[in-house]
Amino acid sequence: MPESLTQLKSGLLGVISDIHANPWALRAVLADADTCGVERWLVLGDLVAMGPAPVEVLELLDGLDIVASVAGNTERYVRTGDRPDPTFAEVIADPGELPRLVEVAATFAWTRGVLTGAGRQHHLDAGASSFRCRLPDGATLFAVHASAVSDADQGIDPDLDAEAVERLFPAHGADLVVGGHTHQATDKVIDGVRFLNPGSVSNHHRPDDEANYAILHLAEDAHRFELRSVTYPKGEAVAAINSCGIPGSDFLLRRYFPEVTSRATGAAEPT
Repeated sequence: MPESLTQLKSGLLGVISDIHANPWALRAVLADADTCGVERWLVLGDLVAMGPAPVEVLELLDGLDIVASVAGNTERYVRTGDRPDPTFAEVIADPGELPRLVEVAATFAWTRGVLTGAGRQHHLDAGASSFRCRLPDGATLFAVHASAVSDADQGIDPDLDAEAVERLFPAHGADLVVGGHTHQATDKVIDGVRFLNPGSVSNHHRPDDEANYAILHLAEDAHRFELRSVTYPKGEAVAAINSCGIPGSDFLLRRYFPEVTSRATGAAEPT
């Protein structure tokens, strides 16, 4: 019997990932998408951690027609208590890593506390590990956060090659594979399969500093992809990071908002 898949309708499907509790960037994306005629959304995870306003992001997502939402690794960290590096073993080997371990743990605990206080913690259980569907032209789409193997794997980025595909997406059986996680907008074909990463709505890797997303144009005769970038008021996000009490704020500002932070303080921009 043929595999039963969710069938998507023709139209414009917005694809977003890695919002990281930044409603200012998300609002800019939604406004741009509205002018393009986007009606439905595919959401690829990392929605509420490592940013200042997780509840506001969930409120914005509540208003969207979402065809599917997959969970990211940061949802898992907030929900289960799992943590990224450094591990306890690495701290034992290098006690200098202890402050980083404490800060990482505190950041995700802060996000969980904010969501729990707002009665929104159940949203962390909503995302699936993957989503598979059929497009109007008969092509099959497979969506994950990072890879088919792990939500914290290498993921889709401009350096993806056939060897990495074999390891990260074994037997995916799709014409189009979509994922986020790397924060790097990507659209490339490997062995006849298109791999798409919409980039990140927030917490960008320099030199990219705009809110990124993708539009999947769906029709019965074909589908095509459009990667888009929009500006947003980063100063408002920085002010919220400074005032909300999130642990690790210095790291977030230094890594993801260095140009705004340096302008505000008059300091030299980090390299």
